[in-house]
Amino acid sequence: MTVRRTAGIFAIVMLLLALDAVPASAHDPVFLSEEHTSPEVGPLLPDGTISFALYGRLLSPSVTQGFQAGMNDGDALNLSLLIPAVLPETSFEAGSLPTVQVVRPDGTEFFLTPTIREMFHEPYTNTRYLRLGDHQEVARQGYYNFTVSGARPGRYVVSIGTLERFGTEVIRYTRPLIVGRATQPIYEWFDVPVEPDRVTGSVANEVADEGAEPPQPQQDASEIEPAGTSSIENAEQQVAVEEPCDCGRPRRALVVGFSVGALVVALAVLKLRGRRRDRNATGVSS
Repeated sequence: MTVRRTAGIFAIVMLLLALDAVPASAHDPVFLSEEHTSPEVGPLLPDGTISFALYGRLLSPSVTQGFQAGMNDGDALNLSLLIPAVLPETSFEAGSLPTVQVVRPDGTEFFLTPTIREMFHEPYTNTRYLRLGDHQEVARQGYYNFTVSGARPGRYVVSIGTLERFGTEVIRYTRPLIVGRATQPIYEWFDVPVEPDRVTGSVANEVADEGAEPPQPQQDASEIEPAGTSSIENAEQQVAVEEPCDCGRPRRALVVGFSVGALVVALAVLKLRGRRRDRNATGVSS
């Protein structure tokens, strides 16, 4: 009985830890490469209602990246466009931010363009983004084509779907992840900006000479920074945008510590009960 109780408690603790490893509102990451230049050669998501986050890097204004997603009649198509909340992307003017061309199965299309700037903190990876735009509509049967482009080189994220189902097979895509290291490619993508030497023409000079300060969260993309702002205030604003938030990590540490502590206490109680039973049995036999 003691062994069964111990095994049961251990299973509960492991379940708590597993639930904490996959947070609410998380997206399964997919990383677009330089070969994914169009929807037809990019990753194919079998179900566009499953939550995926597609991380991409546009190396020049002439580059596009794409992917496809399958939908059924009546499904909810949920899209969001984001950029990392760090330089240089936060300094981009509205006309230089990435846009997403979406072609429906019937050939009609629309564009997901930057219309807002709202800070979004992702607690599991402890990274922050600026959400630029959202789109929701009732889907039609077939495959949707998504093409991302931008007037300046930079990084972006397109999120799709709301149903959390991690590990779903993605067609025309090989996952770079291994068990236990699921977030490392995200950190690499987040920490390494587009290389300046990969950018050509006048755009390269514009990026190198860019001196604009990053906009504040929830500030409209068309707003211009007020004149007369001091360099100290600018530096403080930049830190506020770029400094990573650590509010996601303490929660996981607390859960892990509490779970381990509960397991230790449970084992001690079971051991004490076992000793008492042994003593009672010895007293009866004598």
